Amino acid sequence: MSRPAEDGATARPNDRGRIGRGPRGANAIHAAVLDLLTTEGYAGLTIEGVARRSGINKTTLYRWWPSKPALVAATFRHTIARDLPVPDTGSLRGDLVALVTAKAAFLGDGPGRLAADVLAHTGADPELARLADELLGQHCAHVTEVTGRARARGELTGPVDDQLLADLLLGPVWLRTVVTRRPLSNSDTDALVDTVLTGLTLTTDPVARTRR
Repeated sequence: MSRPAEDGATARPNDRGRIGRGPRGANAIHAAVLDLLTTEGYAGLTIEGVARRSGINKTTLYRWWPSKPALVAATFRHTIARDLPVPDTGSLRGDLVALVTAKAAFLGDGPGRLAADVLAHTGADPELARLADELLGQHCAHVTEVTGRARARGELTGPVDDQLLADLLLGPVWLRTVVTRRPLSNSDTDALVDTVLTGLTLTTDPVARTRR
């Protein structure tokens, strides 16, 4: 099997305009990390194993990533921390339903599922904790974009705590897809969004607030 080039460095802009750097064999390295996470889990993954699977020298891996958590975090930034499309259905409810559906699919399969498993180790390493903060920040940014459009359409007339709204939406999705491994049905998603929107309406509608 031919070995990918491994000397030198590449620089590429990611979807946020920042510059991401890695060896020329980065794609093979990140693919090896995901493969080993699938078969061995985070505890069983080693940099030596990634070197064997990717065909890249271990010294090259350590030159770029000094530890397993740093390498794993870089893999997820490379493969899944790019922006998921933010839905624009023309209504707040439609956008939130589509967003919850996309998040559940993301966490329920593929790299998103692996990321959820890795993030269970965030308490043991600051690099993984930073990755968790980035992914949660991305989710909140998506919610903020949705509420901003809703405000521009006149659907929201009062202040909204986007971080709290993001937590209210993601919490049940995380519980069902990651903790209990029970997928959300379409009716579950509709009920979740409708319940949140009911509370949101009471919070942001001045008339409703005076009636409580």
